[in-house]
Amino acid sequence: MKNIRNILVFTMVLALSTTSSYSQSSKKSSFSMADQILGGMNCVMVQHSVADFDAWETAYKKDKKRRKKAGIKEKLVLRDAVNPNYITVIFELENVEGAKDFFMDPKTAELMGAAGVTSKPAFTYFKVSNSGIPTGRSFLIIQHTVENYDYWKKEFDKHQEVRSDYKLSLTALGKGLDNPLNVVAIFNTDDTNNITSFLEKSNLKEAMKNAGITSEPIPLIMVLSKK
Repeated sequence: MKNIRNILVFTMVLALSTTSSYSQSSKKSSFSMADQILGGMNCVMVQHSVADFDAWETAYKKDKKRRKKAGIKEKLVLRDAVNPNYITVIFELENVEGAKDFFMDPKTAELMGAAGVTSKPAFTYFKVSNSGIPTGRSFLIIQHTVENYDYWKKEFDKHQEVRSDYKLSLTALGKGLDNPLNVVAIFNTDDTNNITSFLEKSNLKEAMKNAGITSEPIPLIMVLSKK
């Protein structure tokens, strides 16, 4: 009986320890699996400026039902770290052609104008190959074209340790649907200073050159819009 009691006590302690550990680890990220941009997803990245973010967000949320009907699901809403009225929204798409029809619909253009969009929206359609759950509120988005995707990907993977040194983790890596040599890479961290240091102090430029990049990389430092 004594052995049985000891086993029961040990089991209860282990269960409480596991629950506590899970609770602590779950606090590290405000993101859920629903927020994750999963490998295999077709996505679109929509980028534009607005006159006022709060006014735009109110109008944007009102159009959720219409987006849902078109199979367009929000994954991330990001604001530029320097200009908070420049916005990047990442959507998951059930049907790429249906999404293109939605965004080309005059009704969509009308609603975007009424919401205070002040620049021509840029649409980047891509298929996700690698992904991870974000843990911080700061993001780095880099776009560029490559000479050979497979060769570039091998070089990209070699650079992972350097990114880790600057506390950057991969949120999503994708190939362009309209141009498979166009790369979209989205990274996440808990502080924009990590991103700035990575861009300025790491061997990123040399690594990109060695990987066969054929266009000037476009890096954007963004922050999560959710409160």
